[in-house]
Amino acid sequence: MPISEYVAALRAKIGTDLLMTPGVAAVIFNERREILLQLRSDNHRWGLPGGAVDPGEDPADAVAREVMEETGLSVEPVRIVGVYGGPSLLVTYPNGDQIAVISIVFECRVVAGELRTDDDESLDLCYFPTDALPDSFLDRHRLRLEHALRSDTQAAFKFKGEWFPQS
Repeated sequence: MPISEYVAALRAKIGTDLLMTPGVAAVIFNERREILLQLRSDNHRWGLPGGAVDPGEDPADAVAREVMEETGLSVEPVRIVGVYGGPSLLVTYPNGDQIAVISIVFECRVVAGELRTDDDESLDLCYFPTDALPDSFLDRHRLRLEHALRSDTQAAFKFKGEWFPQS
C-alpha cells in the first residue's frame, strides 16, 4: 500500500513507532440496498472503501476522494454513520509500522462514475446483500454496517465501553 508523503516523512523520524492516523470509510448501498465492498490488495479481505485523511483535508472530502480512487465512483456523503477507534483499530503492518486509526464512517450516495478496479488497492469490487456477506469480510467493519443499517440517523460512538445511541 502506498503511503502519503506526510506519513513517509513522519516514519523517517519515528521509525515504526505508533502513529495516530485519521481515516474515513464509506458505506455505499445500491438500489437493492446491497453494500459495496472492496477486496483489499493489502490483506485480501473484503471491507468498506476508505483510507487516510490528508493534512488539511476535510474528512467528507477525503471519503469522496478515497472512494473515487478505489472504485471509480463519485459519491456525496449523506450522513456520519459513526466514529470508531480503540483496540480493534490498533494495527501493526508486516513491515512493523504501528498505527492507531480513528475512523469516521460516512454513508454515501453515488452521483456518477462506473465501478472499476484500476488502482493498486482494490483487487475486486462487488455489491453484496447485507445478510450474505463474504466469509473474509473484515470483522471491524461488521459493526459499522450494523450501525449504517439502523433506522435512526444518529452517529454511533463508544463512550466508557458502551455504544451510543443504545438500541
